[in-house]
Order: sequence, then structure tokens, then C-alpha cells
Amino acid sequence: MRLGAENGNSRQLLHKEIYVDKLFKDGYIDNSVQFNNVEVTNKDGIALISGIDFSNTKRLFEFDSEIVVRSDEHLIKLHFSLEGTYSYQPLIHIKYLVQIPENHCNMFYYPTSEGRDFFLKGNAKVFEIYIKPNMLQKLLGAEYRRSFGKLEDAISNSNSFVLWDKSKFIPPHIRSKINEIILCPYKGAIRKRYLESSLTVLLTDFLLGRQTSKISKNKVKLLNSDYLALVKVEAYIRKNLKEPLKISELSEIAGFNATKLKRDFKKVYGIPVFKYITALRMEFAKTLITRDGASIAHAAYEVGYANPQHFTTAFKRTMGYLPSQLKYVVYFTCSLLLEESVCFMGF
Repeated sequence: MRLGAENGNSRQLLHKEIYVDKLFKDGYIDNSVQFNNVEVTNKDGIALISGIDFSNTKRLFEFDSEIVVRSDEHLIKLHFSLEGTYSYQPLIHIKYLVQIPENHCNMFYYPTSEGRDFFLKGNAKVFEIYIKPNMLQKLLGAEYRRSFGKLEDAISNSNSFVLWDKSKFIPPHIRSKINEIILCPYKGAIRKRYLESSLTVLLTDFLLGRQTSKISKNKVKLLNSDYLALVKVEAYIRKNLKEPLKISELSEIAGFNATKLKRDFKKVYGIPVFKYITALRMEFAKTLITRDGASIAHAAYEVGYANPQHFTTAFKRTMGYLPSQLKYVVYFTCSLLLEESVCFMGF
């Protein structure tokens, strides 16, 4: 990875040169997978970005919302917009503009030709995974050709590719897995084994998981204005989990009637709106309990439950186990991941 800047149209453009051998030198899963966190901070009219220099993720660069990107080899990228909005535009095959709103994700292909990363004005947090194309084939086996034949054709012809015309929301369990990777508490060799297992699970769930796969095959036909209205509703839900969310309130935010909201929300997000709200609440509560050490009563309150018993019932119904079992579940999952990673790496 090399960064530079040059003046263009009376402004300074930041350039990101991706050298694949260097990118994956200390990568994961046969040195074919690498992940990264990017943060954009806007203050006093200046946009600063950190995390695009893999050698020093805390280093800050000033930029004007646009970054020129080049790669010396073909590269696949999974992009998760945890906060803020992002887009990528190849300078050839421009119909493949990738737009990824907050809490949405997509997968696209970096050809060797130049493209542009865009971050809209405002703060942003991004989690991105880079993958060598041959690793995707190895990871998915026979399913690769069945599910990603168009990607294979695009790579063969050096054409741009984006998985979904309209980026999909990040399912709560995928977002939870991303947080586990970002907050990995281990060091040294154990850290690498844990992250390799976690990345394998995340990639498999993202590419072939039942919920994601179901949404991928669902060709959602909506006006772009309706899609963006639903994105606005979803963002409001995530930021107000503590509040008693009502269909009438959400319909007003979208500018739809209640019937249209419920119908179109399920089209885009794969599940009814209230099941989605419950899933988000339970994942957030899980994070509060496991990461922050919150009590069950406090976690219940933070996600809108005045009665902890009602919260416990909803948690068990959604997650399959009681919130009081969380520490055991996390310990068992970590142990299992480490055992799988040792087998995966041949130890």
C-alpha cells in the first residue's frame, strides 16, 4: 500500500496504490485475505481519514472526500459501512457505481484500472475485507461457479463487477461478528488463529449464509427513492432501540402508509420490521453484556424493555439461549473457533 497526493482541479487528491503482494504479506487464510478499519472524521471543515495506510492504521490524512484507487492485480473487496455513506466508482464500466449507505454492505471487484472511493460529508466508520480471487474459489468450492459465475466472467474479461445493484443491510449476526474481529482480545499466534477462524465464518455467512443468500436471490424491484426511504427508516431504528418504536412513526419517516412500509421493508431486509427490530435489540444487548459487562437488567433497559423478564423471554426466543448463559456461550464459541483454526491450519 502506498499513499500520495497530487493537485487536481484546484484541490489535492489522495491516491491509494494497492500492491497485492504487500497487502497480503502478513494476511490471513494462506495470505489471501486481509481486513482493515477505516475512519473518517470531519472537524472544522476539514476531512481526515485514518486506516487506509495498512502500515499505520492510526495515521491521519487530510482529503476532500475523494480518493483515487489503483491496484496492480485483480482484487475482490467486501465493504461494510458501519457508519456513514460510501461509494466506489470505476473510471471504466461506470454503470457499476457501488453505493453503500450506513449499515449496508456489498462486494465488488477492483480491476487494475483506476477507480475512486467517495465518502460523503460527515463521519464514517468502515470495515473492509480484501480477498484474492483464487481464495474465493478455494473457500467456496463448487458453489463458487454456481453463485458467482458473473464475477468469474468479469475477472476473466477485466470488467468491473458489483454483487448487488442495491447494497444490502448488514444482518445483525454479521455485524456482531465484525465487532468480535475488531475487538479481538488475543495476541500473537492465538490472535491470528482466532481471526482466521472468525474471518472464515464471516466470509461463509456473508457469501452463502441462509439469510444473506435469501436476500441475494431476491431481486428487489423498488424505486431508488423508496429504497433510500427504507434506509432512512432502518437508520432511525438502530439509533432509537431504547424507544417504543411504532409502525405509524416509522411510516411517517418513510413517507409511506403502514402497508407499504411493512411490505417493502420485508422485501429489502428479508424479515418483518418488528422481527428486525427485535434482532437488533438482542444483538446490542448481547454486546452490552459481553463487552461492557452490563447487567441483564441494564441491558434490557438500554434496548427498550422496562421488564427484565420480558427481555429474557425475547432474548431466549431470538438467540436460542438465556442471557444468563452468555458468558458460557462466548467461552465455548471462542474455544471452538480456536480448535477449528488449529485444524484448518494443519496443526
